[in-house]
Amino acid sequence: MRPSSPLPLELGSAFTTTEARAAGMSPRQLRRPELLIPFRGVRMTGSSEENEDDADPFRDPLAAAVRVLSHAYALALPEDVHLSHSTAAVHHGIPLPARAFPMAGSPTRPPSERVLVEAAMPAPGRAPRGPRVRGHQSLPRLEPVMRLSGVAVATPAATWASLAGRLSIDELVAVGDAIVRVPRVPGPDGRVLGAPLATFDDLDAVIRAGRRLGVVRLREARTLIRIGSASPRETELRLALTTGTGLPAPALDVDVYSRGAFLGCSEIAYPDFQVAVEYEGDYHRTDRRRWAKDIEKYQAYADAGWRVVQITAEHLRRPGEPARRVRAALRQAGWSPRRR
Repeated sequence: MRPSSPLPLELGSAFTTTEARAAGMSPRQLRRPELLIPFRGVRMTGSSEENEDDADPFRDPLAAAVRVLSHAYALALPEDVHLSHSTAAVHHGIPLPARAFPMAGSPTRPPSERVLVEAAMPAPGRAPRGPRVRGHQSLPRLEPVMRLSGVAVATPAATWASLAGRLSIDELVAVGDAIVRVPRVPGPDGRVLGAPLATFDDLDAVIRAGRRLGVVRLREARTLIRIGSASPRETELRLALTTGTGLPAPALDVDVYSRGAFLGCSEIAYPDFQVAVEYEGDYHRTDRRRWAKDIEKYQAYADAGWRVVQITAEHLRRPGEPARRVRAALRQAGWSPRRR
């Protein structure tokens, strides 16, 4: 096999040296310059980023890099070691802010090439080590473990609790919202797509499990977690409307109907006053199909007597602005503070 010849197809994009030798590769071929050596006894092809469509507005490049890297790490996962913290969150599909991911190496390199896999060993075992590993020592009562596709991973609730030392209260609320969310298809023919990653009881259990870093922050965040937010931005918007604003509590993930006809689903709404609040991410503007559907939905809302308050990232950056805009719409719909 020449150095430039293709790899055996059965190896895939990440493989162990044992698998490579079984496929006929020699030690010299395992040192091919195009092969990455992220962990001892493991090889990877190409970069550590997933081959996905960069136009996907929901794709997090850091999470994508961690997913690929941790897949390679799992091929040679040491006994009793499990994926934890930010890496566990990625495997559960829980969105995280960029600062939740540990990095190593020169800041001049792309973040996707510096991000680390996080893994934990139960005490009294030693924390895992490696140039691309952030190791932790865990206590089984504080960090229960489950298996996902055969890989040991901290449970969603334990993952939430483990991040308390690095996330703000609002960020912990967003993670909690993602964990308890019940995915569904809206509308009259809608259906629940699956169970939540964890329940409120699961979150309460990890808080009660014992002392841990950030437990006070966890307790406060737990009181603010709600079912119905589909993204961290939606959680941020909800908190901006409910924290010290005097506004009524909104309903979340609301199907809007008029005379029996389904008009659309809004992430935040005040049905009693026919006011819907819509967060407009960049993908609403750049995706022509999404933009056209939004216009049709908002027109249908208006025809049915609903007011729509559109909120952007710029509004969220201005303290009090989302609440000011929603308060104005509610007042126009007949709400007053005395009516709460």
